[in-house]
Amino acid sequence: MTRWRFGHSFVVATLLLLAGCAQPGQPGSPGQGTAIGAGTGAVVGGVLGNVLSADGRRAENTAIGAAVGAALGGGIGYGMDRQRQDFEQQLAAEQARNDVQIQQLRQDVLLLTLDSDVQFPVDSATVQPGLRDTLDRVAKVLQSYPGTQVAVVGHTDSTGDPAYNQNLSERRAQAVRDELVLAGVSPATLMVMGRGENEPRADNATSAGRAANRRVELVLTQPV
Repeated sequence: MTRWRFGHSFVVATLLLLAGCAQPGQPGSPGQGTAIGAGTGAVVGGVLGNVLSADGRRAENTAIGAAVGAALGGGIGYGMDRQRQDFEQQLAAEQARNDVQIQQLRQDVLLLTLDSDVQFPVDSATVQPGLRDTLDRVAKVLQSYPGTQVAVVGHTDSTGDPAYNQNLSERRAQAVRDELVLAGVSPATLMVMGRGENEPRADNATSAGRAANRRVELVLTQPV
């Protein structure tokens, strides 16, 4: 299993090294996606890391984002537009139930969020049959875009021991990764990491907030 672990010094060095050669396209221009280079990818990654969290822990989130940004390289936007449409078609039922959310964060970054409450038993990393069916459809789309890189990121709420939550988030992310591989996705395109309770997107003080924080995210990029 491959997990990403980055220190703050790595993040700063990556951003300084790569951001200097960034040449982003004009917002809304037809060539915006294809104009993104490695430097822009790192900058985008830093932004992405912050988008993935609602609690302001910018150092940790930038570490995630920089890793994704570095993977962007000379990133492509056009293919992601098509992929988003394919995911929306394949996962229409899940979206209608709000079990899966599909967001195009940029021309070259897609975020698929899977509701862990529906797709894993409580305190378990065992994949439910419904999630397996969903992941089969995700895999079908990914197989049509073999260049896509996927970071599988597990999250929990803050209930219980932080170390246990970290482990649970890793196990759930690994379970999703394993199902994608079984469904035909190349292992070389998948990375796994757990963020435990570190990146809530809602208030853990409420039951609705805790439910929103229990999730697995698929962060998709398509480097050249």
